[in-house]
Amino acid sequence: MMSQNPIPTITPGTIDPASMGDEEATKQARAVLQTLNVSLATNDAQTLESCFYPGQAYWKDLLALTYHTRTFSTPGVIAASLLETASLRQLTTGFELEGAALFVPATPVLQFIDCSLTFKTGSPAAKCSGRILLLPVKTGERLEWKIWVLSTTLESLDVQSEDEALLQTPGRKLDSASAEPLETDVFIVGGGNAAVALAARLKALGVDSIMAERNANVGDNWALRHDSLKFHVPTSFCELPYMAYDKELQTPHCLTRDDLAEQVRRYVEAFHLNVVNSAEITRTTQMPDKRWHVEFRTPKGAYTVTAKHLVQATGIGSQKPYNPPMADEELYKGIRIHSAQFKNGKQLRAQGVDSVLIVGSANTGFDVLEDCYAAGLRPTMVVRSPTYIVPIEYIYDKMSLGAYDFGVEAADRMFLTLPAVVDAQLARNLFAHFASQEPQRYEALAKAGFPVYDSRHPDAALMHNLIERAGGHYVDVGGTALLSEGKAGVKAGVEPVGYTATGLRFSDGSTVDADAVVWCTGFADADARTVVAEILKTDLPVDATWGVDEEGEIRGMWKRHLRVDNYWIMGGYTQQHRFHSRTLALQIKAALEGILPPAYRDTPQPKTLST
Repeated sequence: MMSQNPIPTITPGTIDPASMGDEEATKQARAVLQTLNVSLATNDAQTLESCFYPGQAYWKDLLALTYHTRTFSTPGVIAASLLETASLRQLTTGFELEGAALFVPATPVLQFIDCSLTFKTGSPAAKCSGRILLLPVKTGERLEWKIWVLSTTLESLDVQSEDEALLQTPGRKLDSASAEPLETDVFIVGGGNAAVALAARLKALGVDSIMAERNANVGDNWALRHDSLKFHVPTSFCELPYMAYDKELQTPHCLTRDDLAEQVRRYVEAFHLNVVNSAEITRTTQMPDKRWHVEFRTPKGAYTVTAKHLVQATGIGSQKPYNPPMADEELYKGIRIHSAQFKNGKQLRAQGVDSVLIVGSANTGFDVLEDCYAAGLRPTMVVRSPTYIVPIEYIYDKMSLGAYDFGVEAADRMFLTLPAVVDAQLARNLFAHFASQEPQRYEALAKAGFPVYDSRHPDAALMHNLIERAGGHYVDVGGTALLSEGKAGVKAGVEPVGYTATGLRFSDGSTVDADAVVWCTGFADADARTVVAEILKTDLPVDATWGVDEEGEIRGMWKRHLRVDNYWIMGGYTQQHRFHSRTLALQIKAALEGILPPAYRDTPQPKTLST
């Protein structure tokens, strides 16, 4: 999608930055908004279309007008969709500028105005926010500003705003099973970060929920993983709603497994969230009135619960280990495990392991590599294809995710209100600029035999790796030095195809001996359709999840499913847990109040020919 929708460029010199102080940027933004508002009020499709950047423009809506997550593109389609949804939602005010507009001279060929908006709707009554990015268009001597990106977001429902005081109300007593069925507004399957973030958002909206966590303790979703697990992003990026991490854990500290586990425990305790641990779902049934009847058991007994809404928050691409099929498995006499079963290198050493093959070269693979080397083992990394390496400094930079250290809400607005294709390309271009300043950074790694590309490579798109590939990159916190300095081995460019008695056999006929093989090859549950029956003990026609749809929106997450009512999936990575917990909670609250409109799924044709 990025190659089909490149970032637009302007001719250098089109804008004199010295002429674009705050007052001038605000003046230009107000002029565009006035035309936009008048054309919406008068149903003037042609003038509305002319407000948008010719050929390439986007409107991203998070519930405000579509009550769905949508990204429309091209001026004609945007104009037609805006007119239709503004009528449906009874847009009671026009788009109003909030604060001053900001001129952003990003590069000589990309300079834009960025400003925030507010507006109200009447069906249902709600407060919304917005954002526009304006690009200059020069025709002869005439310069006009056009909307490149319009973003609209539902912030709160008039029927109930988020009330953090509700988080201090007592939770329910769920310590022992009861013959009486439980009743709740929302039943959440899962008790990790995604689940607790949603439970807190719901509670702040006055919505009761119960979480069913399969592990014995809250936080075990992190505590039971490998000892060396750490996040390679700023701590502020990972905050949950209403609660920050302690100061000593802030950037440049990388959150560890224990840091993450403790924060989930603290969160559940502080906000008195309802959770049942050691829960295994045994049966799920949707009743004729669309409520859910769920049966589950714990060591304390059997439970039944009736809920108006069901949320699956069981992890996306992190629960079902993927092991590539290998020939002759019975021949191998050593230890073979997936990274999900790996604890630490010391444990392998205690089992008599001296050498270890690590298959996979993404973040987990490097975690395991560093841990095994620190334990005194001789590790060799198996690299099947080139790996995109991103220095941690790029991630921490204030123009990148380091922006979260200056304000989480402002950074969420900066990144998550943009269409995915735009956000991805801005990040790619930024990282490419960083890499161009140090083109020799990974020369030693390449000379060591590791097939690497840095952020200058045309395929280096971090968001593509995160959302579509679920891997294929490493945020370098120092692990590459082990390879470039010869402290760990590399086996590259071939596929493992089978076992020998003493190691692995590869596609070129070569073999490598090792006492243990750790498969850092990811997980097979990114698409909920493959695991829903196994988890819920019922087969549901749910939408595909993860990856992107034809509009660039993430599939199946935080929104209604086409063929299953009152069923939702909550997941993603930590930034999305925080931000989209509100996206989902607002929809559930509106549904419980009987004011949730149908999801707008149409893409109307333009009412006027584009010029």
